[in-house]
Amino acid sequence: MTSDTSPKSASPNPPGLLPVALLFLIGALWGSFFVLIKVAITDGVRPVSYLFWFTLLAGSWLFLAGILRGRRPRFARADLPYYLKLGLVRFTLANMILYTVQGKLAVGLMAVIMTFVPIFTYLMSLFIRLEKFLWLRATGILMGFGGVLLIVLPKSSLPDQSLAIWVLIGFGAPLLHAIAYVALSEKSRPKNVDSITLSSGTLFAAALFALPLTLVLGEFQTPGWPLTIGEQALLAHSVLAAVNFYAIFELIRIAGPTYMTQANFLSVGFGVAFGVALLGETHSLFFWAAIGLVLAGVGMVNLRRS
Repeated sequence: MTSDTSPKSASPNPPGLLPVALLFLIGALWGSFFVLIKVAITDGVRPVSYLFWFTLLAGSWLFLAGILRGRRPRFARADLPYYLKLGLVRFTLANMILYTVQGKLAVGLMAVIMTFVPIFTYLMSLFIRLEKFLWLRATGILMGFGGVLLIVLPKSSLPDQSLAIWVLIGFGAPLLHAIAYVALSEKSRPKNVDSITLSSGTLFAAALFALPLTLVLGEFQTPGWPLTIGEQALLAHSVLAAVNFYAIFELIRIAGPTYMTQANFLSVGFGVAFGVALLGETHSLFFWAAIGLVLAGVGMVNLRRS
């Protein structure tokens, strides 16, 4: 994080390997986050409390990184609506769904659900006329939803059929992410603001929304010492997420929101692999077939127009 990230100094033609490297970094980190969230929530950390401490800590690490670089984040009053809007949609609302559902579902399954971010991003872009309708991408959307049916309909697909409702609720997270990623485009990004300022500002805004939620719902928890396993997972998530959020804003700046959402494609492989290797998860044949169908659909949606 040593390079200048302000829009003025950004290269109009970034090195070809940089977007790819950032894409794989984000995908790998996302895959690990599903495991960390699962460990924390199942160890007793309440979802909304997790949300508050996670956004506060991750925002603080980014703010500190800016100070160490000699560029302390400064939040202009005119940019506050941007931070508040994205903090509410992308982090507070979407992550409340993600953290709650992740406590119920397998890591690999939640990773598959989150691959729908590109599909929902394209649908949102169609709705506001940022994208044109293409039959190839429309077919990809149908394939993606076909994969969902393979997960929720067959009785042997899920370990417990009652989990199907949590699968459907889980799709609220990628939908809200997609709305936020469209809003994160260069056209709506505050001018002359670097990625650390954008990331920390949005995270602090999310913490501002999350704090009253924890109090109203009676879920506020204060970490003790020594930290529990769940609290250690939360701390690790916040540190790695600070790197991840910075990478997200940078990748959106240099390659655009549609390119960035392909990290969800990679996060499936990482998420499923981490779930199997670290948590001993197993999946049915219907689940593996659904993965193939969903990833094929996402790939078709992500194909660039000539």
